[in-house]
Amino acid sequence: MRGARLGYVDTIRGFAALAVIYFHFADHLVKTGQAGGGIEWALFQALTQSVDLGKVAVVMFFAVSGFVVPYSLDARSRTPVRDFAIGRFFRLYPAYWLSIPMGICAFYVALGRDLPVSTVMANLTMLQQFAGIENIIGLYWTLQIELIFYGLCVLLFCAGLLQRTRGLAGAAVVMLAAAILMAVARYHLGKALPVALPLALAIMFWGTLWRRWHVEDQPEARRAALGILALIALAIPVISVLAYGRDLGFGETWYRYTATYWVALLLFALMTTRCRIEAPLFAWLGAVSYGLYLFGPVAQEVVIAAARSAGLVVPGHALIAAAMLVALAIAAPVHRFVERPCIRLGRRLIADRSHPGIPKGLPFGRLPG
Repeated sequence: MRGARLGYVDTIRGFAALAVIYFHFADHLVKTGQAGGGIEWALFQALTQSVDLGKVAVVMFFAVSGFVVPYSLDARSRTPVRDFAIGRFFRLYPAYWLSIPMGICAFYVALGRDLPVSTVMANLTMLQQFAGIENIIGLYWTLQIELIFYGLCVLLFCAGLLQRTRGLAGAAVVMLAAAILMAVARYHLGKALPVALPLALAIMFWGTLWRRWHVEDQPEARRAALGILALIALAIPVISVLAYGRDLGFGETWYRYTATYWVALLLFALMTTRCRIEAPLFAWLGAVSYGLYLFGPVAQEVVIAAARSAGLVVPGHALIAAAMLVALAIAAPVHRFVERPCIRLGRRLIADRSHPGIPKGLPFGRLPG
């Protein structure tokens, strides 16, 4: 089990990627007054205004990262940090680099916007937001949180804490405390501090504890996972009121923020325990989910431009379905011809020096991420 791929995790990834596409298109239709009426309008309002479906999906992605990524740091390797860095690099960067020119065409060339070369070069690093440089595709901000999580995992691993329940729980508590302190500062200073960053990291470390309980069946992890979950659930409304009780220009409200995080945590908990969904189609969606996530915004712009140029008035859900199909049409070949070969290359590089004579499938062995 420890070395196996967990099909229900792929299902979560696939559903979450489609949910992000749904949210962004629905939010666009609502904001541009194209949401129609009746049931469709009510559904769009519920999933964009009452609950932020896109952020629900992103929070679930973060929990999945905690559930999976730390197990790529293998203590049996002679060079575990090097192996981890190689594996993560070949998992993230090739498809990401391919999304950049597509994003440039969709959000700059097609819209007649100028794009400095320095912005493009910074985006190639995936570190642009740390330098205050805009993301070519807006959702790149989540990838930067992933990179921070990777760095923290390496630090905990080197300190011997990543393999310990107390170390993971401590990291989650520290991140949650940082989120609360940042929310307090945001409230008093009136500045849009990135409260979501430490909160996301806390959820990621909780995801690792959740796996240790439900997959590794480690008794000491049960109390820690439930305790951290309770702390996060109780802290979310406090953080929401302090950080989002007044809008700083992002259309945020404390009740939507609270409901969104609660729904995400509940869905993730259910879909990794009582409501596990496994099927070949969902496994495939999970496999191509990274591409779906990256190219979803581009697919949306393609569909909007096509409908506009054809002068068509199409129901909102038909447009969303079309965007999902376009995203799949991009993500599937990217996964087959870019992601998979690059992941295999990374594994070959790792295998040259790692795991001498040791069978796979032991604690903290590899789980494809």
